[in-house]
Amino acid sequence: MQRSKANAKTNAKANALVSIAGMAMALALIASASLLQTGCSKKQGGTSSSNDGAAEKTESSSTDLVELAGSTNAGKAESSSQSSTANALAEDASAAEGTDSLDTDIAEAAEAAEAAEPVNASSEILPPQGFDPFANHRSKVGSTCYTFPIFRIFGFSKDGKMAYSLEEDVEGRGGTIIQYIIQDLVTDKILWTTKDDTENWTGEQNSMATLTTFLISLNNKKAELKSAMQKYGIIQADSEFLQFPTKDGYSCTANIQDKTKDGEDDWLGKIDYQIRVKNPAGKSKTVASAKDEKAYQVVVCGYFKNPYENRLAIIYGEEKYVFEGTGISYHVAGCDLSEGSFN
Repeated sequence: MQRSKANAKTNAKANALVSIAGMAMALALIASASLLQTGCSKKQGGTSSSNDGAAEKTESSSTDLVELAGSTNAGKAESSSQSSTANALAEDASAAEGTDSLDTDIAEAAEAAEAAEPVNASSEILPPQGFDPFANHRSKVGSTCYTFPIFRIFGFSKDGKMAYSLEEDVEGRGGTIIQYIIQDLVTDKILWTTKDDTENWTGEQNSMATLTTFLISLNNKKAELKSAMQKYGIIQADSEFLQFPTKDGYSCTANIQDKTKDGEDDWLGKIDYQIRVKNPAGKSKTVASAKDEKAYQVVVCGYFKNPYENRLAIIYGEEKYVFEGTGISYHVAGCDLSEGSFN
């Protein structure tokens, strides 16, 4: 079963790399088309200094994006090799039986990643796939809830830190804000963050943003992000987003006390809440809480496993008032799974 689990993880990583590579190739085509268009514009538009400046600016931006796409696409051959190896392992392990525990999964992942190194000066920051943590919980909100940010995870450190991003459309104003975050899952403190607002982008960047908003943003922020990931020992790694309860029997719930009063900003909502985790032995603990929060409800969306230690990153969302409706605001809470951390 251990070989089967290792195969599944290898397959997942290979598939993610192939998917990212495909997205990168599409970006390269878009950027190449932009370069061709720029060349035509220069030929037809004369030699004025303003046209030359605009063309140079577009060419520089497009070249940066092509380089980002190329560095991502370089992993395609490796992912194909990994996929072939994974398939061979799957055939060998197809008769394996048994049930792995969450602790065993974490131990296996940690052992397999022993040689993994944190981001360094020569590392290339690869764009992770985005997903909606609320995808399995849409029935818990009404039709007026329409803002669901895109979540991406860049990786973990071996001492409880996690790097991720949130991409959210700004209702009413328009545009998109992408926030990059490194959080300590031991204390839940935000150690570093930076934002990229498409309202501040150049005309050339906005003209390419329809299909590639996140990749353009990552290109804008990759130097800052790389420096922060290097500082905090982040290892780029895939991690599957899973739902509670875990197969070992850990559960997570949101205990909510509605404090909304009629006529007192009742349209904003007001709640107290605690995010509680219970282990298989029936012991529990609070991993996050808030008082007098302007929100209607809180929903536990799921979790990631840190592949390097016995800790979860729990994702939960607050439903809050936004422009002409409600939207989800995501938060992350760390959860140490060691027996002594539960009451």
